[in-house]
Amino acid sequence: MIRSLIIGCLVTMLLTMVSCRKFIQVPPPSNSIVTTQVFSDSASAIAGITGIYINMWNRGSNTAGSGSVDLYAGASSDEMTGTSTVSFMQEIDLNNITTTNSYTQSIWTNAYSYIYDANACIAGATASSSLSSTVRNRVVGEAKFIRAFMHFYLVNLYGPVPLVTTTDYNITGSLPRASTDSIYAQIFLDLHSADSLLTPDPVPVNRVRVNRYTVSAFLARVSLFRKQWVDAEKYATRAIGGNYALLNNPDSVFLNGSVEAIWQLPTASAGYETAVGQIIIPYASGVLPQYVAMPQQVAAFEAGDKRATRWMKSTVVSGTTWYYPYKYKLGYDNSTTPKEAFMLFRLGEQYLIRAEARAQQGDVSDAASDLNVIRTRAGLPATTAATQPDLLTAVMHERQTELCFEWGHRWLDLKRTGTIDAVLGAPGNAKPGWKPTAALFPIPYTQTQLNPFLTQNPGYN
Repeated sequence: MIRSLIIGCLVTMLLTMVSCRKFIQVPPPSNSIVTTQVFSDSASAIAGITGIYINMWNRGSNTAGSGSVDLYAGASSDEMTGTSTVSFMQEIDLNNITTTNSYTQSIWTNAYSYIYDANACIAGATASSSLSSTVRNRVVGEAKFIRAFMHFYLVNLYGPVPLVTTTDYNITGSLPRASTDSIYAQIFLDLHSADSLLTPDPVPVNRVRVNRYTVSAFLARVSLFRKQWVDAEKYATRAIGGNYALLNNPDSVFLNGSVEAIWQLPTASAGYETAVGQIIIPYASGVLPQYVAMPQQVAAFEAGDKRATRWMKSTVVSGTTWYYPYKYKLGYDNSTTPKEAFMLFRLGEQYLIRAEARAQQGDVSDAASDLNVIRTRAGLPATTAATQPDLLTAVMHERQTELCFEWGHRWLDLKRTGTIDAVLGAPGNAKPGWKPTAALFPIPYTQTQLNPFLTQNPGYN
C-alpha cells in the first residue's frame, strides 16, 4: 500500500511538471522518467493514469475541473456574462478576444498537456510486457477517452487544430492544423477503441473514473455533433441504461456521488467545493457575482420551471436585481468532506441527445417522450410539440434551460446548428458588434510564433 502511494505521488509530480510546460514546443526534460520505467508494473501504470485525473481536478485556473470552458464559452454565448473589469474577461464578454488573451490560451495549453499525458500512458502501457491485460486495457482505454475528450473541445472552440497522438517532440513541434474531419475521425477511433477496451467494465461503475458508460455518453454527444442520428440514439440509450437515475430534486443533481452523474470530478482540497462554485458564489451579501445570467437566459425559463429558482439565484446590488448561475451552490465551506463535485457528463443530457436524434429520424412520439422526462423533473407539463420541426425547436429550447452554464453547451449548440449568427447577431441582442469570425477562439499568439506551420483563425491578427 505504501509503495503504491509513493509511486502514485512520484508519477503525479511528473505529470504535474508535464502539464505546466508549454504545449509541444518544449521537449521533455532530460531528467523525466522514461515511459517504460513508469509502467514497469501494475501499480505504477494505474498511478500514471490516476495522475491525469488528479491534475484534472486539482484547484487552479489551468485545470479541466476549473470550469474554464463553462465560464468562457458561456460568456461567449447569450447565457451569461462576466462582471470583471479585467480586460481579458471583457474581451470574452464582447466576443472581441485578442490572440494574447491568457484565459482562452489556458484552455489550449491545458488541453494539450492532458493529451501529452494521455499519449504517454497509451505508449507506456502498450509497450509494457509486465502488465496484465486487465490493467493494460483499463489504462489505455481511459487514456484514449481523455485524448478524445480534449481534442473534441479543442476542435469545437478553436476549429481545426494540431492532431496529437504521440509524445515525440520531433513530430509534434511542427504539426500544422488538421482538418475537422480528420480530428473527428481520430476522436471516433479513440472512443470506439476505449469502448472495446472497457467492455465489460472491469471495475464497478463509479463517477470519478471513466468507464464504459462514460464512453457511451461521449459517443452519443460526438455522434450528435456529427449528425449521425442512429448512433447518437444508440449510444444515448446505452448510457441511459447504465447504473444511473434522473433525480427528482434539481438541488441534488450536482452533489458529490450524485446518481445522475456519469462522470464528475471531485474537489482536491479539504474545505473547498468546486472551482466554479468558488468563482461564482458571492462571498457576502450585496456583492456582485463574478458571472451573471444574461436576460435572454433568464427569459428562457418557462413559468413554473423549478430550474429557474434551483439553478439560478438572484441578488440585489445597488438596487439592481442580478441573476447568477447556481447549479454549484457552495464555494469554501470548511468541510472535510466536499458536498459537491464538478460535472462533465450526466444523465439529463443523454435524454436530450436521444430526443433530438429520434426527432431527426422522424420518431416524433419517442422523441417527445424523452423530452417529457426532462420537463417532468423540471415541474413542467408535457410538450405540445407534435411535428418534427416543432419538436426539434422544443429540444433546443430544453437544452438551453437544462444544460445552461455547463461545459459551453449553449455556445456549442448555436455553432453546430448553424444558428449562432442569427441569434447573437439579432437586433437587440446583448452582443454588440457580433461578427461571424468570433465563433472560434483565436489560436494563442505564443503558439503561432513557436510553430511556423500553425496558422491563425480568420478575423484575428
